[in-house]
Amino acid sequence: MTENKQKSDRQYAAYMARKFFCGQISKRQILDSFPNYESDIKIRLLYKRIVEKPKKSWFFGVSKEKYEKYIMETYEIIEDLETDKLRFKTMKTLFKQLWLQSNNCTEPIQNMGFQIFEVSKMTYDTKKEISRYLNLLIDKNFIRKISEEPLLYEFTESGKKIKTDSEIEKIIKKRCLTAVCSNC
Repeated sequence: MTENKQKSDRQYAAYMARKFFCGQISKRQILDSFPNYESDIKIRLLYKRIVEKPKKSWFFGVSKEKYEKYIMETYEIIEDLETDKLRFKTMKTLFKQLWLQSNNCTEPIQNMGFQIFEVSKMTYDTKKEISRYLNLLIDKNFIRKISEEPLLYEFTESGKKIKTDSEIEKIIKKRCLTAVCSNC
């Protein structure tokens, strides 16, 4: 699947899901016109949420709070499909995984491919998307490659200073601002 086709399928799936959750189309209509979800994990995740939509009811369905939580999580997936922005939750998960692997920055990071795979399972992102986050950390000099054979990485001094969620969020915001400025 080409990158443009995948992007258009994701945007179409998000568009159809928004129409479905607003009540403009029925469940049958969305399932009949939904794009192929087997090759894209995020579209598959959205499809599953549509198929398994709970009923909001006090007697047989889920509570109002659980239904609202379901809707909020679903709209996060929809927004993620619509945009190609870096997400804080994914960067935070990657950062924590790398911190654990490096024993809080005291040892080199081994098995980077395995770390990318684990983060992709935790966040439902592809390995290619997780590699974007890793490349951002390398480009911003928070992590560096120290050896080719065996392949080892380590946190730089500036990477070791990152301790809070707000500092992780600044990395993403700086990346987004840089991308906007380069498009001008």
